[in-house]
Amino acid sequence: MDKRIHLFIDNELSPSDKQAFEKELSENKQLREDYEKMSGLLKLAGTRNGQARAPQNITDRIMGTIEQPQEHPYSLLRFLRIAAAIAIVIATGAGVFTYVHRENNLVNITFRVSVPNAKTVYVLGSFNQWGDVPEQLRNTGNGLFTLTLKLKPGIYQYVYKVDNNEILSDPHARLYTQDGFGQRNAILIVKNTKLS
Repeated sequence: MDKRIHLFIDNELSPSDKQAFEKELSENKQLREDYEKMSGLLKLAGTRNGQARAPQNITDRIMGTIEQPQEHPYSLLRFLRIAAAIAIVIATGAGVFTYVHRENNLVNITFRVSVPNAKTVYVLGSFNQWGDVPEQLRNTGNGLFTLTLKLKPGIYQYVYKVDNNEILSDPHARLYTQDGFGQRNAILIVKNTKLS
């Protein structure tokens, strides 16, 4: 099959090459048949312009099918989970901790980071338009900074800004993504009942 068919469908030909291909397509029966076969296959596959598209709101639809376990607010298991999380935060002095308190579909998220000798620490992320509304962490002593925010369930990226100049990726995050500037952002997934 002529490689130009793929380039034409993907709209990757230069204007002059596109014009020449269209002319040849009208004159060359075999080329036209190959093009029609490929176009038919793409239609069957549900693509547009050669690009496969995921259905709209696919993430919401998938997350909506996952049942979230409900537990009693005063259960022993819940108490043990909270105690273990607090112990980990105290032991490591950093990370993101969540205490789930559902109120208007918001989840309490506590950011903690240990930055000895820092004067100020802010959290910047997709949840606060990357600092349009800066969120300053409180120094609790010994270089440990903390802040609790109420966030809607969703997927967020964030970093810490130390002393208004150094950008610090959360060293205790579970997931990261490249920020496009040679650094990485931590990823925070907030669910209705738990943190990922």
